Amino acid sequence: MLGDIAGTAPLREALETTNTLLEQVLEELRRVNADGLVTVAQELRAIQDALPTGSTSAA
Repeated sequence: MLGDIAGTAPLREALETTNTLLEQVLEELRRVNADGLVTVAQELRAIQDALPTGSTSAA
């Protein structure tokens, strides 16, 4: 669509560069988020393992 309008090549190139960079940022955020979730899950398991076991009633 923008290719039909004279003088929009620099704008189109800038948008393509922006999109490429945003894709890279999104990929990095997904990786960091996944790593963070794994870490949180491991820490929660460690806490759960450290809790006393047994069937005591709170009532």
